[in-house]
Amino acid sequence: MESSIQALKNIKTGSLYYFLAIIIALVTEVVILRENSLANSFFVLIFELVAYGILLIGFSRMRTGFFQLSKTINTYIGTTGVNIFIIGIVALLFGAILPILIYIGGSLVFIGDVMIGYTIYKIGQRFQVNTEKIAGILVMISITSFIGYIISYFASDEVMRKMLQAPREEKLLIVPSDKSIGYGILKSNGDANVVVYSKESSEIISAQIMGYNFQALQINPKTVMAGENRIYIKFALSGVTFVPGNIYNLEILLANSEKLLASLVYEL
Repeated sequence: MESSIQALKNIKTGSLYYFLAIIIALVTEVVILRENSLANSFFVLIFELVAYGILLIGFSRMRTGFFQLSKTINTYIGTTGVNIFIIGIVALLFGAILPILIYIGGSLVFIGDVMIGYTIYKIGQRFQVNTEKIAGILVMISITSFIGYIISYFASDEVMRKMLQAPREEKLLIVPSDKSIGYGILKSNGDANVVVYSKESSEIISAQIMGYNFQALQINPKTVMAGENRIYIKFALSGVTFVPGNIYNLEILLANSEKLLASLVYEL
């Protein structure tokens, strides 16, 4: 819970930094249009560098927040979007040297806005905060992104309140009386902690969630002993939405051709 709150605080701070950077950039443009002296050109350069610096710091905070929140919600699209946006900004910085970078940078900034806005929208949808959803839509439009970010800044407080008010879910763990069937928890990030029972010692050949073709990235330990065994399995979950609280069946194949079965309860 605390890590999720800290993640939202980082996203909130990143939104504020973005808005401040845009305000500084707009003021700078006004100065450019009204004054054209050498002294003002120097100050314009300083203001532009400050705006870019604030923007990059803000999006670094936002990327950290998205990464931290990925344990609760799938925010990897937002993390990738921030990376693309930052690359686009760097490209725009060198646009005066190589004009084609202006088009490349502008395109990357637009793509980044769409991915970040979509993630903000998903956060609002997850916690049923309409203003956060509106903020996400405005960010996706890109040209109205600065409005979306300032709305997201204020909406983040409501998201955090709803997160704190959400009842803590008691972990549901089914322990079968039939020792031939194991039990465990499957997390949304692909982590599975399983207790299974084996008749004899053997090496684990493979593990799969029955009915799905997910790859087991890691199995630890790689062997089982006779009796009760605790095993950690990392699955590459993708393309399927599991339902929290539902039970999914696990099958572990051993080198001696024995198959160990377990019932896994899915959790976010």
